[in-house]
Amino acid sequence: MSYLFSYDFRYDDNAYETNTSETQAEVEERIGRIYLHLVYPHTLPHGGDINDSKHKLLRVKHEQFLRDSIHGLSSVFTVLDSSRPWIPFWCLNSLDIMGIDIDDKLRIRTVDTLRRMHSPNGGFRSDPWQLPHLVSSYAAVMGLALVGGEEAYSVVDRNAMYRWLMEMKQQDGSFAVHDGGEVDVRGIYCALVIASVLNIMTPDLVRGCAEFIARCQTFEGGIGPYPGVEAHGGYTLCGLAALEILGKTDVLALERLAKWMCARQMAFEGGFNGRTNKLVDGCYSYWIGGAFPLLQRALKRSPKDDYLYERPALQRYILACCQDTRLGGLRDKPGKHPDLYHTMYCLLGLSLSQHYVGVDPETEYTETLSSFSVPIRMMQWCVMPTESKVIGMRSNSIRPVHPVYGMSFGPLARCVKYFYALPPLAVSLATEQ
Repeated sequence: MSYLFSYDFRYDDNAYETNTSETQAEVEERIGRIYLHLVYPHTLPHGGDINDSKHKLLRVKHEQFLRDSIHGLSSVFTVLDSSRPWIPFWCLNSLDIMGIDIDDKLRIRTVDTLRRMHSPNGGFRSDPWQLPHLVSSYAAVMGLALVGGEEAYSVVDRNAMYRWLMEMKQQDGSFAVHDGGEVDVRGIYCALVIASVLNIMTPDLVRGCAEFIARCQTFEGGIGPYPGVEAHGGYTLCGLAALEILGKTDVLALERLAKWMCARQMAFEGGFNGRTNKLVDGCYSYWIGGAFPLLQRALKRSPKDDYLYERPALQRYILACCQDTRLGGLRDKPGKHPDLYHTMYCLLGLSLSQHYVGVDPETEYTETLSSFSVPIRMMQWCVMPTESKVIGMRSNSIRPVHPVYGMSFGPLARCVKYFYALPPLAVSLATEQ
């Protein structure tokens, strides 16, 4: 199937120019030049049919970019000092999604690095003189899950982690991201991902979380960081994924949410923006694109119905506009430099646009009262037996990923199996005392 290219799909500023509309026009001009090279010449008189057969995922270059980064970054990256647990997560997850094995040397180095970042009071930090942080803890736990094995899993002190999470818990149902830190939906998502993976979910931990997220839904339909603030793609994924863990997506106005999410796909570029009247950005391939499978389930749409966005258009944007053909790695948009953050989130979005993941309605498990229902409900997500949509070369296909956890199903399942074989948290805490 051919897709139409036309400059008529560009943003219409209604003859009222602003700084935003001028920047949008510049971005569209760069992307238009790229897409014009993909058009069959004989179809130009009626706009132009796009030839998507030549797109290629530059695996070798991306692998080299990731390996160079994980073995040492230049001094310009000192700004990432407080985000150090993210670096192994970004790199290892990107390699795993592309189907590249993580060698033993890299596994050992990752475990040693993250062990030094573990706080005896629970949680993870970047350095011994920094406070443990919820977002850093999320990245560290996910990084250890990717490494896998007893040595990696044992780095985490479940009891200390639970006590620390409860210290971060606020009366309104939210979580502070660190002691005295800000409160937003991101904190709830990170706390629930950590708790659901480590088998430390309790009624006290989750109390009020769903209600707080519901209050963050705006009049537009998306979810903001906290009540009264503009809807944003990242917080929408975090809020929707947290509600999926809780089994409470019905607290949202789902039709309004669907309308807002669909409006995030840019008609000309094919990628997503994260807020109204903002520019396209490759990272929203996951922050918005990854929320569509969750929305699909929340709306109880049949697996026979596709997601509510144009999947091939997103893949085209990622493969044609976000890959750095010289350095490797992926980026925000043409003209930007590649980085580890955009590399991982572009790959996550690419995977979820290639594969239809969901839950089989005939075998769906919906019980939410027991903490042990969490792994059952989360691990029933799988690749559904519907046609995959991989544009370009067949080798572009990458591993399917779980939309809630943002990683492939294999390492996630092994990690969950390990921690849910351990004694329940109440027994563990009592034994420690």
